[in-house]
Amino acid sequence: MRQIAVKFCGGCNPGYDRGAAYQQIREAVADCAALSLPAPGQSYDALLIIRGCTGCPYLYEEIDANERTLCVKRDDIPEVIEKIRTL
Repeated sequence: MRQIAVKFCGGCNPGYDRGAAYQQIREAVADCAALSLPAPGQSYDALLIIRGCTGCPYLYEEIDANERTLCVKRDDIPEVIEKIRTL
């Protein structure tokens, strides 16, 4: 089971339901990945960052993850799901 840390941005785009995106991704990868909030000192297979815009360069570099994946709009969800499945 892959371990995926999840971070949400500050929500600068209130028109994008980041919670719904998270639910859709979590349900689609439930058979192969566990999604959770990051814990100090823990290493992860990937870090999923769900944010509403592309303007912020911050990628939570302090979180130890082999891969960083962004989901910034609903159109990104299928690609994110596929990326998690093929880690």
